[in-house]
Amino acid sequence: MMKNLSQSLTFSVPISLSDRALAEQFRSQHSNPVKAKRVYLNTLAVSAVKFYLHCMGIETNLSGNLSWNPAMQTVMDVADLQVIGKGKIECLPVLPNEKIIQIPPEVCSDRIAYVAVQLDESLRKATLLGFMKTVNESSCVAINELRSLEEFILQLSKTSENIKQPIHLSNWLINVVEMGWQTVESLLSQPAEVAFKFRSTEQTLDRSSDNSNISVQKGILLDLGQQSESKPIFLIVGLIPVSKQEINICVKVCPASSQKYLPEELEVMVLDDLGTSVMQATARSTKSIQLNFSSELGEHFSIKIALGDVKFTEAFTV
Repeated sequence: MMKNLSQSLTFSVPISLSDRALAEQFRSQHSNPVKAKRVYLNTLAVSAVKFYLHCMGIETNLSGNLSWNPAMQTVMDVADLQVIGKGKIECLPVLPNEKIIQIPPEVCSDRIAYVAVQLDESLRKATLLGFMKTVNESSCVAINELRSLEEFILQLSKTSENIKQPIHLSNWLINVVEMGWQTVESLLSQPAEVAFKFRSTEQTLDRSSDNSNISVQKGILLDLGQQSESKPIFLIVGLIPVSKQEINICVKVCPASSQKYLPEELEVMVLDDLGTSVMQATARSTKSIQLNFSSELGEHFSIKIALGDVKFTEAFTV
């Protein structure tokens, strides 16, 4: 039911038996009691927001949720919900009498909204209190700073489907891949040409090298030509998880046509979350460019490829 509290519209829903059963199922897969409880609460919060959005006629998709994957639950404190055509919402559980909402650092960006969900003591009812458009890295927000649910729905209605969301590399590890990105085998007729290991960028790549230590490789075809001139290249990103918090990342660019070399003066850059170039290479009679680096869970970076006036940039979240 809907009711007005403190001059702000809230939305209260019962937590169904099936929602609690799913939360219990997820909780039982974690031996750490603190982690298990957090997973339980996150699951209830996501279920409540999903119900609310359904009532508002807004479609959601659970299949891409990191919070619905036990492996990702272990390494992340996440309660994400995908709104079809819009982006991800973070659903923040709030216990009775809490005045401050704690926000995990790994979800402090790349969300279209953050919704606070207060759970009652019996964990059988949830009340959506309001939302935030963005949060800062302090990871702490007072309940009285929340915006109204009316504004939340209005914002969702205005959110463009064309806004490109960053690619979540953690999803690749559970085989959730964005449109356009393919396995190297399906992208190339001769995958051995771009087989690679994570070595220093100065080393020459052996085309027949064993790439079994790479957990995930995905690629995309780009054309940096102008008008009638085609200059196709492959951008390939490979991942090797080092630990629960760190992933080795390899970025490789190679010609996609029968050309032996990359286009002259092609630039490949890795940008940090502020858009500053931290790694860069330029093709000069170059067969391929490879940049290797490590990134921690929750970090953001972009890959920029430029050839004259033609530029391509893709944002990523680890």
